[in-house]
Amino acid sequence: MIRTIILFISLIIISCNSREEIIKRTFQGYNGRYLIYVCKSDYTLKVYDRDFRIMTDYKIGYGLNPDKRPKLYSGDKRTPEGVYRIIEILSMDADKNSNAYKKLKSMNQVYFRAKDGHYKFGKKDIDLGDNAYGPRFFRLDYPNLNDKHRYKDALQNRELPLINQRTPSIGSGIAIHGNNDITSIGHLSSSGCIRMYNDDIVELGEYIQIHTPVIISRK
Repeated sequence: MIRTIILFISLIIISCNSREEIIKRTFQGYNGRYLIYVCKSDYTLKVYDRDFRIMTDYKIGYGLNPDKRPKLYSGDKRTPEGVYRIIEILSMDADKNSNAYKKLKSMNQVYFRAKDGHYKFGKKDIDLGDNAYGPRFFRLDYPNLNDKHRYKDALQNRELPLINQRTPSIGSGIAIHGNNDITSIGHLSSSGCIRMYNDDIVELGEYIQIHTPVIISRK
């Protein structure tokens, strides 16, 4: 039921003019205390409670594609737009025997190279390196139903590019996470995920649980 309502809201979010209206509609399908609102235009992430009060706000970085359009396919370096939910919580402060710790530790051991398109902000010849996800990783349910409809339409209309002679997939793995490149915050800087300062992402965890809604909007 929660998923159905959130997906419905995702379809109407573009037509809503009021941020307060979007937030109220989203809370109707969710019993938790808080939700997350990401505003692309001012590079901020805000935590709202059920009374439309801002509990806290943070600076972010997101997809480095300069067109700033919603994510459509794997490798487009865009951040999606719509209403999503948290479906996985990984933490470097979790029990060392837990999957939440082991999985994020393994992810942070991956070394990202500039030659593959993963570089320090503004320095295309400097490897991004390891520990790219920082102390927390909150996975979103991208692609949702709305994303799949957009991808299907683009596929039918032949609007997707060919990459290595193949049509790219819709992609996955979008999350809110920490970083190893603090200069990237406040800029178009990621492959599509939402980046935060490491201290901030730890603090944000106090407001996050499985199913927490995340609204991503241009304004």
